[in-house]
Amino acid sequence: MEAVKGFLAPLGLNTSSIQDTLKLVVIGGTVETARRASISAWNGFVDSFYLTAHFSQEDYPYDWQVHFVTAFSSGSQPAWGRSREFEITTRSVGRNQLNQSTTGDLDEEEMDEEDEHELGHGRRKRKVTFLPSPDTTHTIFYRGHWLKITRTRRYQDYGHCSALKISVVARNNDILKRLVLEAKREYEKDAEHRVHIFMADTTYACWRWNGARQKRPMSSIVLEPSVKEMLLADCRDFLRSEDCRIWQGIPFRRGYLLHGVPGSGKTSLIHSLAGELGLDIYVVSLSSKGMSDNTLSTLMGNVPSRCILLLEDLDAAFTRGISRDSTSTGAPTVPTKAAAEANDGSTLSLSGLLNSLDGVAAAEGRLLFATTNHIERLDPALSRPGRMDVWINFTNATKWQAEGLFKCFFPSRPSASSSNEAPSVDDSQQDAFGSKRKASAHAVPILEEAEIALLAKRFADAIPEGEMSVAGLQGYLLKNKTRPWECVEEVGEWVLQEREARARMKREKEEREAKERKEVN
Repeated sequence: MEAVKGFLAPLGLNTSSIQDTLKLVVIGGTVETARRASISAWNGFVDSFYLTAHFSQEDYPYDWQVHFVTAFSSGSQPAWGRSREFEITTRSVGRNQLNQSTTGDLDEEEMDEEDEHELGHGRRKRKVTFLPSPDTTHTIFYRGHWLKITRTRRYQDYGHCSALKISVVARNNDILKRLVLEAKREYEKDAEHRVHIFMADTTYACWRWNGARQKRPMSSIVLEPSVKEMLLADCRDFLRSEDCRIWQGIPFRRGYLLHGVPGSGKTSLIHSLAGELGLDIYVVSLSSKGMSDNTLSTLMGNVPSRCILLLEDLDAAFTRGISRDSTSTGAPTVPTKAAAEANDGSTLSLSGLLNSLDGVAAAEGRLLFATTNHIERLDPALSRPGRMDVWINFTNATKWQAEGLFKCFFPSRPSASSSNEAPSVDDSQQDAFGSKRKASAHAVPILEEAEIALLAKRFADAIPEGEMSVAGLQGYLLKNKTRPWECVEEVGEWVLQEREARARMKREKEEREAKERKEVN
């Protein structure tokens, strides 16, 4: 202080007031430093008792926890419903698009059936969901512990990615283990009727979730006798044979080649198998933009075990713009100059594809399904046993398939339970894919089993053997799904119309190709 006084005295300033100010600054700084140090020490002391788990949206445990906490919050502990800061969304919460209600959701009152029919549009009413805003902390009471839950969000090159942080005061992590396992069970219970679809992202060489589809029962797939049973039994036997294959030194991989005409049910069968086996589907389009050997190898290395890996249109893997009809040779149909200009950066080679399928770095434990409309175009090395172990040929609809499809679309009741009453509509009847629907003016009339069998036989007799595609028959049945008698009476006329349409399209295609060849020359 004496040095300060000596410095300020020649300036004629009041040294006492300045001394008091400096004292206050020193004392205030000391107090603030002590306060911050004490808070930091106290927070560190408290945090030492907390166990914290982090969940990223890029992995399944995040979906388990969000779904579980959302369901838990809508019960006896409406923690999220009481949030003072939230975001409003009509998008689904999790990866599986479950219709999970949360506290505070807005939903319109159920409309009268007559009013619903008078709408005249196909839109579905959207539910407005309240979710906690990111970077806000909420608490719930779970099994005698208070859990602190915080949602965060970070931005990446391909969009934002959310994360979840759950903290609890506990001596060990048993409570967190129980929370994760219970959330997993609840999630799988609600998602057991859905199949998850993942698509290959060639830009970042990773898998992107593309949605969850309702499972399709095997009974809705009409194939020749014993084909479905053989394929399902083979898949189940493979999934149970891991230990045996390891002991025998055989790679734990299985390949299935589904080949045949377009619209014959190849993809539908794979969808149904995934639902029956409880597996996710990972889809790769080998002709997609930017596909290369390194990209495919990275994608194949990241495929999880116990899943279905689908390679669609295998015959189009190394060509661009080819035709899908039976007369095409697999060569590009566009002129050479245009094909060069349309180069999309895809450098996938046959050797790269083969190494990705069964090379040293290839994933194991997956069911590989490949589809093609032209098996004759495939290289023998691609379709040999060991890569494609089971071949299944899909043809146009047979009379047996036509009869089975008709029975799938029109439900029946056993003759023994019939009564003298007129055919009625069950309020909870199921459609051809096993899902319940409410009775309406457009519901399918339930006929006697004997009558359905007779109509199905008449329908099959009117379908030419191996001429119409299964997809075409399905479209016709969907168009007449409430008119079983008219459907049978008009099927002959529909067959004639289909023949005329195919002949017209073939003629127009030939004229177009002739015009293109003339322009090139």
